[in-house]
Amino acid sequence: MDGSILKFGLLNEYETRYNFGRPFTRQVVNYIERCHLEDGGYFFARVPPSSGLDTFFAVKSLSILGVKPNRPEAIANFFLNDVKEGTLGGITGIFTSVEVLNELGRMTDELRGYAQPRIMALQNKAGGFGAYENIDVEVPSELQETYRAVKVLKIIGADIDEQKVSRFVFRMLNSDGGYGGKGYSTLASTYYATEIHKLLGVETGKLTVTKDYLRKREENWQVQFIEHLYWLVLGLANLNEKSNVPDRVMRFVMMCQRSNGGFSRATVMGIPTLEYTFYALSILREIGIL
Repeated sequence: MDGSILKFGLLNEYETRYNFGRPFTRQVVNYIERCHLEDGGYFFARVPPSSGLDTFFAVKSLSILGVKPNRPEAIANFFLNDVKEGTLGGITGIFTSVEVLNELGRMTDELRGYAQPRIMALQNKAGGFGAYENIDVEVPSELQETYRAVKVLKIIGADIDEQKVSRFVFRMLNSDGGYGGKGYSTLASTYYATEIHKLLGVETGKLTVTKDYLRKREENWQVQFIEHLYWLVLGLANLNEKSNVPDRVMRFVMMCQRSNGGFSRATVMGIPTLEYTFYALSILREIGIL
């Protein structure tokens, strides 16, 4: 267990208040598995068909909790059937399939051969992957697709022009140390930039200005939604930094938990989803609780 909570003398208080341990794990696992559908995948709304992204969030969340998912073969087939039919497309679709099968230890040569040419075909002229200008309002960052593409290529062991991708990412670096298009830094883009840098082996010691940017965002605390906290805490972690306010982080996350065990986007209201549950568990792990 990490020392970031222990050094504040708060662990016992948290265990008493939130009952971490087996009861907590069982409650969250039960929520996740209630979203497991007959087609093998997961969907927070619990109506078929399953969602590839929700299946990714579910399997990764269970892994954080140290629990194996029910019916792993069915989960793998949920993606592999689309590979066989040639209907698995787009960076996100390929990313979720590769991540989940890799997590389950069920990666196949068929999926590797399917993924590589399709991902490489989506490299843009600037050196990244997918769209990075005029992105859809629902996409949180211009760097999200590049991160997912690079992660796929790294997992399957494909060759990649790392310098070309790195130059593309550094194009998004702004004077305040954060990352984002059109000179506007965001937590999301800064987080994805640090993820890509980590994948490409960039020395985090050279990213002092980005650490400063994230520390200022932490100090000025304007967190409204759990994804913002995820980008902040995990962005710092990618730079080998820990949160300076783990107690505040903890309180926010646990206020997002609902009675069915899942986590919602905000503290005051909202329905739980597999995505927000993944963010919550990732944060809890990073600050040393899980």
